[in-house]
Order: sequence, then C-alpha cells, then structure tokens
Amino acid sequence: MTREDEVFAVIKDFVQNLGLDPVACDPTTELRALGIDSLQAVDLVFQLEERLGLQIPMEEFNAKTVGEAIAFVTAIPRCGASR
Repeated sequence: MTREDEVFAVIKDFVQNLGLDPVACDPTTELRALGIDSLQAVDLVFQLEERLGLQIPMEEFNAKTVGEAIAFVTAIPRCGASR
C-alpha cells in the first residue's frame, strides 16, 4: 500500500464515520461536498496524525478536495523522519 493509499483509506474511513458512502469519495471530491466543515477538518487532521504517525500543521491545512488533502499529507515526513 502506498502512502497515498494509506491517507486515502483514513479519509474514506472518516467519511464513512460521518455516515456517508466512502465509494462516493474520490480525489476530485470537494471536502465540503462530503460534509467536512472546518471543525470536522480538525477532527480529520487528528485522525490522520494518529493513524499515520504524523504531525500535521493545522494552520497550513487548507485542502479543498480529497486529492489536495492526500497531496498535502503525503508531503509531510513521518515523525522522526528527516525532511
């Protein structure tokens, strides 16, 4: 499983926990269309951090689509890894 796949899996699980069909979630899908508002985006970031072992700078997380979120998160090194 690639890192992109790992991030996508966390996002799909998050969407499913919101009560939506994760099949409707693809990289072009807008986060707002999935019901992810600013408060839920914070929860999503916490989930990503916990499950992937990352420290995500919330103030820099401004993804509009699932694909943008995947790209942003995969560009962050895992905790303990050098940049």
